[in-house]
Amino acid sequence: MRVLNPRYKALLAVSTVVLITLCAAPLVNAAGERDSLEAEADRLTYAILELKTRLRTAQGERDALLAELVELDGGIASTEGEIEALRLELDACQEAYEQSLRSLYKRGEISELEVLLEARELEEVWEDTAYFERILQSETDTLDSLKAKITELELTERVLRDKRAKRQRITETLDSALINGRIGELEAQLSEVNTRLRALGNGGGGQLQPAPDPPAWTVPAPGKLLDRVPSQPPLDDFERTGMTYAGYTTCYGEEFHGKSTASGVIFNMYDFTCAHRTLPFGTWLLVTFRGGQTIVQVNDRGPFVPGRVLDLSYGSARSIGLDGVQWTEFEILVPKGV
Repeated sequence: MRVLNPRYKALLAVSTVVLITLCAAPLVNAAGERDSLEAEADRLTYAILELKTRLRTAQGERDALLAELVELDGGIASTEGEIEALRLELDACQEAYEQSLRSLYKRGEISELEVLLEARELEEVWEDTAYFERILQSETDTLDSLKAKITELELTERVLRDKRAKRQRITETLDSALINGRIGELEAQLSEVNTRLRALGNGGGGQLQPAPDPPAWTVPAPGKLLDRVPSQPPLDDFERTGMTYAGYTTCYGEEFHGKSTASGVIFNMYDFTCAHRTLPFGTWLLVTFRGGQTIVQVNDRGPFVPGRVLDLSYGSARSIGLDGVQWTEFEILVPKGV
């Protein structure tokens, strides 16, 4: 057997270490990039959920404020009507008051000789004067009362208008278009991150492929958990229950491919299955997203991120174009004829 020169042995050892380091570096870099992308996906997901929560709150507050604005407009209109009616009454009272003044003035110009020549006694003239004075006093009181009411109503109107202006400003700050725009930006970023994650996971020679399909679909018994659901079952094989739910939905795939689910079934990312926190294993769901529909069976538990209600397998999510965190509706189905 040939013995290598110690110098060659040392060189070979160094070369081997360098080669191993060069081969391992992409794996380390890929793992680091995956961790970074997953952290970014989580951050974007939480940011989107927070914004959507704020959007629902803002829309509720805005609707309440708009209803209050309508009520304030009605109060302002009613107050303006009362003020206008009081002003008309004030004008009529003012006219009556001035007429009384003119009459009293005319009475006051009667000379003593004219009074003596009149058939009426002087006491009667004084009684007439006292009568007009009482009328004047009564009309003066009415005028003062009307002016006080108008002043009070004008103050009420100003308060209502100030309140309305404040509510209007708050309503304008609750413009949902800005929040929707930001949600759209974050969802686009999340979609890009998920695309990069999938590309990173599919790189290299260990790429996962769909497992072979089992025999043709047969309708299972209600609640029977299938080992594989490789294709979407036909809707005609189920009865719709009308029991519907809705919420934010995501998908999971390669990181769990080939691993055991909470039900014990081996997870296949290409199957039509899903995870739900409480629905019994074996439950069938009709999931609707933007007009598309897919039928899946519950065989796992999750999602465990606050705000999410359903995790679809990669295959079922892809069949309806779902990516990232999206709002879906789903209905419980029961197999027919079993």
